Amino acid sequence: MAHFEDKEYKIFEMFHKQWALVSAGTMENNNGCTVGWGSLGTLWTRPGTDGAVATVYIYPSRYTWNFLNENDTFTISFFPEAYRKALGYMGSHSGRDEDKTSTAGLTVVPFGDSITYKEASMSILCRKLYQHPFDRESLHPEIQAYYQANPKAYPLDANGDWQSHWMFVGQILDVRES
Repeated sequence: MAHFEDKEYKIFEMFHKQWALVSAGTMENNNGCTVGWGSLGTLWTRPGTDGAVATVYIYPSRYTWNFLNENDTFTISFFPEAYRKALGYMGSHSGRDEDKTSTAGLTVVPFGDSITYKEASMSILCRKLYQHPFDRESLHPEIQAYYQANPKAYPLDANGDWQSHWMFVGQILDVRES
C-alpha cells in the first residue's frame, strides 16, 4: 500500500472542490460517476488493519450504484483541473445509454479487483465494508427542510418521496498517485 498517511492532503477540498469519480466493475463491464460528497477517515480499527476508510454517497438511481452494490471493491479517482469538463460529462450522462467514459476522453485501466482511469492523478482502491441508505427521519430537521425545499437538487423517487443517498464505506486497500 502506498504510504498515503505520510502525505498532506487537503481532504476537505478533495471531494467538495475537486470532485472525484467513484467507479466499480471490471475492465469489460464498469461504470463511474462524479461525486462531490465523500470523506476519508478512520473507522473499525481491528487487528491487521489501521481502520483507514473512504466513504462516498450515491443516489440509487445512478447506474454506478448498481456496480457498487454488486462488487466487493470500488475506486475513488481524483483528476487534475484540466479534466473538470470530463468529470462534468461523467456526472451528467448515464453509462446505461452510452460509453460515456470514451466520450469524456478518459481511459479505463485496472486497479486491484476494480478499475480506475489513466488520467487520474490519485486513485483510492477500497474494499466495501458497509452500505446503507440515509434514513430521512434520522437527519437533523434543518437538513430535512432543505431537501424538501430543493426538490430539483434532491430528486424524488418513483413514489414521489425524497430519494435518499446511499452511503458506501470502504477499507482503503491501496492508493495510486501519478
